Amino acid sequence: MANTVTQITLGIDVSKDELVIHHREDGTSCTLNNDRDSIRAWLKRLPAPARLAVEPTSRYHFELVEQCHALGHRVFLVNPRQLVHYRESVGERHKSDLDDARLLARFLDREASQLRAFRPNSRNAQALWGLIKRRATVVEARIQLRQSLSDMKLPQQALMSQFRLLLQRIDQRIQALIQSLGWQADYQRCLSLPGIGPLNAAALVCTFHRASFSGSDAFVAYLGLDVRRRESGTFKGKRKLTKRGEPALRRLLFCATQAARNHDRFDRYYHAQLDKGLPKTAAKIILARKLARIAFALMARQENFMPKQNPRNSP
Repeated sequence: MANTVTQITLGIDVSKDELVIHHREDGTSCTLNNDRDSIRAWLKRLPAPARLAVEPTSRYHFELVEQCHALGHRVFLVNPRQLVHYRESVGERHKSDLDDARLLARFLDREASQLRAFRPNSRNAQALWGLIKRRATVVEARIQLRQSLSDMKLPQQALMSQFRLLLQRIDQRIQALIQSLGWQADYQRCLSLPGIGPLNAAALVCTFHRASFSGSDAFVAYLGLDVRRRESGTFKGKRKLTKRGEPALRRLLFCATQAARNHDRFDRYYHAQLDKGLPKTAAKIILARKLARIAFALMARQENFMPKQNPRNSP
């Protein structure tokens, strides 16, 4: 009779220099250098097929998850925000690298059936995703510098010119990657949607191709634009966004609502939310969610946006 192979569950806390690993079944823990050779040597010593819960940390988890996936282990990337709520729900008071590794292993052990295993993208797709996120960082840094220097009599023109040059180069690389990945058709479909500019289109296309979404609801949830309800009996709690996705993508879609309102259909949709008594911010978020759903439908059906009415500002 063949021996039964038991899958082991591991929680791994990732930092730039090291990995803290906790073995759920036997309760042991270890620390590992976060480099290619150390990870390869450790994976060779794993006694059985493993499933690993990893909290994404910048780019420092890439080597680990790619090697694990290549060897047939199942990797689950746990959203940091989700882990924070899980820690509160189970009453964990302490937080350290080892505590995080233990919590990740516990989370995977209890919630594996509700999670989707990691599926690696191509190198170019990963590079595109990284550029989109880094562009958001550059824009945020430019805004912070401009605000902090606004009351000082210091020359800013040269500095802002360098920012513009850097953003132009990033945009050029984004366009080149979209072309090399063969996503140009989906990119143009997103651009056909009112309010969606080049950066928003790139972000939507990149998100669409990161996973296999069952429908627009799953796509919206991935962006963190879905709503969390809190109700019990007669209590009706305040509805809030889950915000599970990348913050930069939500900001881009939120900003797109201003331009989208130049189209009569979306302007009426926006004002319909205001007529319900909602504040302007909430109305814009709802419109941003609408744009995300339409963009998903355009890419899934391979269609361009065909407006029923002309934009309000057309001659």
